[in-house]
Amino acid sequence: MTMEITYTNSISIEDYNMLREAVSWGSCKPDRVQTALNRSDFITVALHDGHTIGMARVMQDGLQALIMDVIVLPDYQRHGIGKSMMDQVMAYLNDLSRGGAIFVNLMSALGKDGFYERYGFESRPNENRGPGMTQTLITKEKPQ
Repeated sequence: MTMEITYTNSISIEDYNMLREAVSWGSCKPDRVQTALNRSDFITVALHDGHTIGMARVMQDGLQALIMDVIVLPDYQRHGIGKSMMDQVMAYLNDLSRGGAIFVNLMSALGKDGFYERYGFESRPNENRGPGMTQTLITKEKPQ
């Protein structure tokens, strides 16, 4: 299937949550999504016929970078869209690292590690690094 995909560097809160829901990651509170998008250093968004079908974003502090939210709608997977977005992400990170080094992190969705290994990422744990670790904090709303 050949389709014309265009790319932009912004996404609405609604489209961000639509993508997350489509891959069973769940939606997030709109104010938190807006904060996350505002703090992103690089965003690429894939569009087909004007509709959002994928995204990826990067946050970085000059020494380390985190690739996040690499999502392609299930009906559009395996058509090179994720690859195109990751090529854009890696081009951004390569430009960022000129004249120095930057440590790039990501958390792969289950079963997707092979996709990222093509970009030079290593699964953990390995002989040099321990396992990555995560924690989800959920707190109750502050009383009004």
